[in-house]
Amino acid sequence: MKYKSIILMLALSTFSFFAHAHDFHTSITDIKYNPRTQSLEVAVKVFTDDLENVLSRKNKVKVTYSNSEKVNTYLSAYLQNTLSFETTKGKPLKYKLVGSEEESDAVWIYVEVPVSTPNLQQLYVKNAVLTDLFEDQMNIVNINYKGKIESMLLQKDDAVKAFNLK
Repeated sequence: MKYKSIILMLALSTFSFFAHAHDFHTSITDIKYNPRTQSLEVAVKVFTDDLENVLSRKNKVKVTYSNSEKVNTYLSAYLQNTLSFETTKGKPLKYKLVGSEEESDAVWIYVEVPVSTPNLQQLYVKNAVLTDLFEDQMNIVNINYKGKIESMLLQKDDAVKAFNLK
């Protein structure tokens, strides 16, 4: 038992060193269907420095993350180009930025996507967040639809995936 604790501590300290060094480029997107509001509740987690970098490049000004109206405007515009949801191929659903919050060295971004039917068959997800910044960007997408959970990895040349929700 003592050795398991030591190994766990070493593994965690190694992970936090790499997370701090930030040698990997990844995001996590959690999508959950809310039957009460008939909407998808989406949370996207990205590293703060990457978000600031991409928003600065896109807007040609130095952007420091905050919950200001200006940063939210930049963030919303960026997401409209890099994140989309479709129940029918070729027909993106409209969504709105609900807000964001900083957590340690990351930012959680929240969007709400109204859906017209409670019985989704498929959901096409495009997640190209930060792929314009990093060639090796990996975007993990997790969807929870009526208790069915599915996960996929989206990358620069493979940024759109269909989730079978039947």
